[in-house]
Amino acid sequence: MRGIVLLFIFIFHFSAQSQTITGTVKEKGSGLPLPFANVFVNNTTIGAATDIDGNFRITGIIPDQFELVASFVGYSTVSVTINRKGKQSIVQNFELELLEDKLTEIELKAKRDKSWERNLNKFKEVFLAVPDDPYGKDIEILNPWVLDFSMVKPDKGFNYTQATAQMPLQLVNKALGYQIDFYLQDFRMLRNASRFFGQAFYKNLTSEDSLVESKWKEGKELNYLNSVRHLALSLLLKNSGSQGFEFYQANAGVPKENRTNDFYSELKKSIIPVNLELIYTKPLGNGVYRIFLPERMEVHHLKKPWPNDYYTNIYHAISWIWAPSGYFDVDRNGTLLHPTQLVLSGFIGRQRMARSLPLDFVPDKSFDGLLEDLEVFQNRYITLNNLRETPWISLNKSFYYPGESLWLGGEMLYQNATKQDSLSRVVYVDVLNDQLKVVHQEAYPIVNGKIAGGLTLSDALKKGDYLLRAYTRWGLNYGERDIFQLPFPILNPNEIIEHREETEEELFGDIAVVYDHSISDSVFYRVLDLVLNFQDTDENSVDAGFLFAALEESVAVELDPKFRLENRLDWLDRALPVGFDSRLPFDIEYGISVEGKFTPDKKRASLSTVITVVRDDLEDFGQVKSDSSGRFWASGLQFLDTAQIAIAAVDEKRRPYGKVELLPFNSPLFKGYFPKARYQLKEISKESEPLFDLAGDFIQLEEFVKEEVKEKETMAQRNYSYGNPNQEIGPSDLETKTMAEILGLLRFNIASLKFRNYTYGDSTGSPLLIIDGVSMAFMEKDAFREMLLGFEPSQLLSIKVYNDNISNVIFGMAGYAGVIMIETKKGFRTGPDSDRKFNSEGFQIFPVKGFTDFPEFPKNPPADQYLRKKPTIYWDPDAQTSDGIYRTKVKVPYGVNKLRIRVEGMTLDGEAFYKILKIEI
Repeated sequence: MRGIVLLFIFIFHFSAQSQTITGTVKEKGSGLPLPFANVFVNNTTIGAATDIDGNFRITGIIPDQFELVASFVGYSTVSVTINRKGKQSIVQNFELELLEDKLTEIELKAKRDKSWERNLNKFKEVFLAVPDDPYGKDIEILNPWVLDFSMVKPDKGFNYTQATAQMPLQLVNKALGYQIDFYLQDFRMLRNASRFFGQAFYKNLTSEDSLVESKWKEGKELNYLNSVRHLALSLLLKNSGSQGFEFYQANAGVPKENRTNDFYSELKKSIIPVNLELIYTKPLGNGVYRIFLPERMEVHHLKKPWPNDYYTNIYHAISWIWAPSGYFDVDRNGTLLHPTQLVLSGFIGRQRMARSLPLDFVPDKSFDGLLEDLEVFQNRYITLNNLRETPWISLNKSFYYPGESLWLGGEMLYQNATKQDSLSRVVYVDVLNDQLKVVHQEAYPIVNGKIAGGLTLSDALKKGDYLLRAYTRWGLNYGERDIFQLPFPILNPNEIIEHREETEEELFGDIAVVYDHSISDSVFYRVLDLVLNFQDTDENSVDAGFLFAALEESVAVELDPKFRLENRLDWLDRALPVGFDSRLPFDIEYGISVEGKFTPDKKRASLSTVITVVRDDLEDFGQVKSDSSGRFWASGLQFLDTAQIAIAAVDEKRRPYGKVELLPFNSPLFKGYFPKARYQLKEISKESEPLFDLAGDFIQLEEFVKEEVKEKETMAQRNYSYGNPNQEIGPSDLETKTMAEILGLLRFNIASLKFRNYTYGDSTGSPLLIIDGVSMAFMEKDAFREMLLGFEPSQLLSIKVYNDNISNVIFGMAGYAGVIMIETKKGFRTGPDSDRKFNSEGFQIFPVKGFTDFPEFPKNPPADQYLRKKPTIYWDPDAQTSDGIYRTKVKVPYGVNKLRIRVEGMTLDGEAFYKILKIEI
């Protein structure tokens, strides 16, 4: 306790007296004085300009150890580290060297090439603010043109992009009331990491508006609280509890895949509470202290309400700090002296220049720190913007003929990628003619953010311009801005689009695709063995997901580059207008949905009741509740084409009563102008046959079917046609382990009824239980636990679990929380082909359209059949690399001698790319 008291005395002494720094700034070599040069204490508002004779005088509360910086336009910036050692007066002189050879290199241009603009945007995200930081919109670089970017290839380690500036960056932070001159010393951007440092001189902005001054004061205090300085000082003073911090040590012995998102379940397992008395701090002299950290620390900011996706039952901010050397050094105000000594992530890692404060800032202790949570992070506008999504769609080629097969692929873009799992799983695709009539309306599943589908165009379509529109029902809450549009033409069979040869400009920062290939011949077609190697700017391999289209040489690859993915990403930068609001009339869809209204038989009966929904002959069923107006909504059905859906309200005696009506979902009205693709037509010569894309594009030589005699499998052996499980427990474990031990192997929490991280953050019921093929869906949680725990493992043949993100695609609404399939030794073998039939008496039956059943692109034609010559040789809407490499075999019809291959997509960290590869066969 005595050390703590002394520390308080030191701080009071530090705050009570000011110090003085004097000196001169001269030109190196000539010794001439440099008037109006800046001299300042790094990262503070403490500084002064030299007079006509190059003299300066600085007075203020100056730390015991500090960095003093001198700068002048056109001269090298010089800094020195000074230890006052208790002295009240310091004399320090500077000599600055003229940068003669670089004065002419400064280009005062507001804009440069596309590559420079792209790197500037990345620079801002690292230097100014993370993309979702509300403070980011109020800080600006006034002179971005002083920045230059280059690629550095060190002898060891990863290549990186470096930013340099010949002049100090001039920043204005209107959120905190500072003008900042930042002297960039080093800035490095890697694909998954970055770092920068330099000297900063803060100048207070002035405003005649007292409300603005008050806002600045509150913002400064808010950003001091829960900062690195605040955290470090609380460790020095051993009062982190009263400051709102709790510390936990990460248990490195627990694998990441075994962790859950339940904080209380992980407590004392993967995270161990830390006694602050055991965190050793050591004074090094001259007001410097060393703080020793045991391993990686998880910090909970108890006084900072904050939405987080790490724990589902924790509602405050969480950070992680790690000292690679085992310690970090601070001064007596908690200022980190060497930024590289700490690795920060989580909430505390959000701090950039937009939230930076000068070291001489001291907060008002009366500030309660809740203003931001009330005014910003609980702001409805920000919440709505975080829930936005939009599709991006591309087609296998640029034009079509009536009756052709059209294949499409794409992906969903999210304003907040962490919300992906809780947003839409259905995308609608409409095709409109130039009279705004919908000629095709389709629906496709969204799987892990990816879209793949196709349709056969009506052979009655007329030549003209058509428009593909893609949207989710949830996205309609946000208006036209979140609907994707792609124009394309339909031609007469004797026409083709004239191909324009376009060269893609290689820009610094682009993803490179290097390819290698070989050709082999068979009797019926040729085989292109293709290898693609994806590399970033620094020539490091990079993984990506992309569309892959191989087209016959004469086919135009695209009509307008503005519909590429890289341009659609501009949507991410267009936030909602400030003040946007929506009643959110459209719900999020987790599968095919039915919306309707219930009307009871009796006038005064409640409109709120349980509605039972059954698909076909009990292939799927579920129960939802209507609201006080009788409206009900059921989502999560999984089926193709059209299904018969039976719906009714059922009373206590399981008798249907009242009536229901379905509310149709219609395509959104078209608003705005009808975009048209730009193209030039030319006629095909009569000698040339038009090339068509058809799903069955091979020529059958002979009818020959070889029947294989297989041992007949039971329904249980075929998992009742549900496919392979994610996990399976067999006889060896069932004979030796208890049910509790088996559930542990399955990582199933019997209390929460959740599998590991599956569906974390969602409010779900119990998993689907299937016993000897009989589905027992939507059981009450207590009944589910009682039945599951009632089994004696030794009397079971197997336990199989389906608990991945697509289990509800297989099992429908009932399988959203996962599936446990149990096979007993005395089981009766029923299942999906059971003789049991659904008694639909009293139910109303509605035909409901499901997902579009589209013809798959024939990637692997039969080995004994010729391929027709066609426009699209190969199509893969969900191509993926492995360690930066993509391999595929393309079956090429004879007569096709040249291919244009389009690869378009995004790297795993969000870099969009578009490449055309030309290959001769």
